[in-house]
Amino acid sequence: MLVDKQNKSYCIRPDKPDVNWAPDDENYLFVNESTKEGRVLMDKIIQHAPYFDFVLDEHNQLVDITPTERPEEALEAVQSAKLAELSAACSQAIIAGCDVELSAASGNISLTAEDQINLTAALNAVKQGAAGYPYHLDGQLCAVFSAADIRQLAQAAASHKLYHTTYYNHLAAWVRCSETAEEVQAITYGTALPEDLAANMANILGGVETENEEL
Repeated sequence: MLVDKQNKSYCIRPDKPDVNWAPDDENYLFVNESTKEGRVLMDKIIQHAPYFDFVLDEHNQLVDITPTERPEEALEAVQSAKLAELSAACSQAIIAGCDVELSAASGNISLTAEDQINLTAALNAVKQGAAGYPYHLDGQLCAVFSAADIRQLAQAAASHKLYHTTYYNHLAAWVRCSETAEEVQAITYGTALPEDLAANMANILGGVETENEEL
């Protein structure tokens, strides 16, 4: 391994683990990868580069490094990455669907985009007077569900989707008002909201018409 003295970048040649192939000794330091000590030092350099100081012996040979503090990532970049992570988790939670208890069956309904389209079509048919409509629960045979069961399916799906989109919205607000990268990184999908956000979310969900069926 060769380490640039100026920018502390490194280069490894598997074919020359114990050969100093540097074009000059003024700009590079050599690590002998064939020794146990050298491999430990190499791993340490890879882990901390370029945030370290060189430790040299009396012959100006590299024997160790002293890690230095890494600069904190720009808060905006951390927030942006976290929002993308939470958004993806929200989408997956919606797609996973929810459990339903119907008059004729019980099970889980997935809510992919296609599932939501199909369920909306079933609901529209019922609203137009159909006594039932073909649908299926996950892993179960397709059957004609009664109008009441179709409405219950739609209501369960709408409530499930509303909960997760509202929860994500409040997580996003929490991320945006966080003041450090550490605070942002600690927020994960499923984390309990702070008291004020939790109360606001409860008020929003509590104020929604329970008979809402729109997906």
